[in-house]
Amino acid sequence: MTHQDLSHYIPRRLDDRGKFLFWDVDVTFVALIGILLGVATEYRISGVILGVAMAHSYKKLKSGKHPGIAAHLTYWFAGMPVPDELPASHFREFNG
Repeated sequence: MTHQDLSHYIPRRLDDRGKFLFWDVDVTFVALIGILLGVATEYRISGVILGVAMAHSYKKLKSGKHPGIAAHLTYWFAGMPVPDELPASHFREFNG
């Protein structure tokens, strides 16, 4: 039993990732998008299935990657939020 199962890890420090019950917060938001789409279109069961499938796919996508992958993907596909600390991406040469 050298492998430690951390899927039910309780955060004990401020730097730990946020959790909602057993899931990461960003995975929960992805599942809620599918569920809310199902409620809005009055296909609740299909919405739950869609939400769980989307959350499972997103969890597989982000496994082994940087913890801020959601922010990276949002910036890459939607172009927002615009980071204030970074220069614009079209600048190629910098002085100093």
